[in-house]
Amino acid sequence: MAVIYALVLWAGAVAWFDIRQHRVPNLLLVLLLVPAILSLVLDRKGLLGVSVWPSVLGFLLGGAILLPGYGMSKMGAGDVKFAAVLGLLLGWRPLLNMLLLAALLLGAVSALVFWLDRGQQGRGQRRIPAAPVLAAAFGAVLLAQCMQWEMLV
Repeated sequence: MAVIYALVLWAGAVAWFDIRQHRVPNLLLVLLLVPAILSLVLDRKGLLGVSVWPSVLGFLLGGAILLPGYGMSKMGAGDVKFAAVLGLLLGWRPLLNMLLLAALLLGAVSALVFWLDRGQQGRGQRRIPAAPVLAAAFGAVLLAQCMQWEMLV
């Protein structure tokens, strides 16, 4: 349980930096990436008990699914790397649930911002940080796993 608390705090720190500075610091990602990879190499299981291949596939999918958003300049490179690290932690199946939830949350936040900005000059130009949404969805998936709730995938 201590690992889960630490991961939630770490994800919260990443989200906080993205809200405050509009960037995801590589240092925060590396601080978790190194122990996560070491755990996979030494124990053949990740920090959350996920085996090697689902973790690797989660890492690749996390980056690949968000990469087009970066290519269209709708997402930062830090968001893509953050999703990849989250995929490494969760494995590919829970990652898909997390990304679905994050997409729904980001859509809701975007709609709220659009509604609040209605009638203002420069409408639609506000950038919404993605890392807080990814962190919230990550926390929700961890909660679902702890509560042993059924997931979609």
